[in-house]
Amino acid sequence: MENRSSNSAWILVVVLAVCLQVAFVFADGKQTATGTAIEFSKAYFLLDAGMEKYMCNELAGTADEPVVTAYLQTMTDEANARGFGTGMVKQAIIHVKTQTLAQDPESARIHLKGKNRTCIHPVFAYVASLFRLGQTYEFEATLDLVKEDGKWKVCGTPFGLSMDG
Repeated sequence: MENRSSNSAWILVVVLAVCLQVAFVFADGKQTATGTAIEFSKAYFLLDAGMEKYMCNELAGTADEPVVTAYLQTMTDEANARGFGTGMVKQAIIHVKTQTLAQDPESARIHLKGKNRTCIHPVFAYVASLFRLGQTYEFEATLDLVKEDGKWKVCGTPFGLSMDG
């Protein structure tokens, strides 16, 4: 009889763990203004064309002149002028801290502060850290977000990005 109750307890624990895991997955998948600001910032510094999905229609530009394409071309030209490939101007952001300055159901203002460094192969980054090579830079920005079609989107001029170039 004791064996049966022991098995029941284990089955109950497993069922409860599975239910909690499902609940956590759904809770983690909910889009937030802060999460969108961080994801946009990561894409911006990594020169990822996917940053456009985090931009409001006003900022994204037109089909003829998308802001992201112009920005990526500018960064590619800058890298080439310095004698590097585009990989040397990509930045990874770390230790990002956020503060919600203002938020209502349709808009938000998020302040980000963190560090960025040139995004290189992890092995090279490890060796560089052993010899104290490479620089880590601080960045700080305030992003304005709006809700478009039920999703948070970055608007304004994040990191100086605008349709004017």
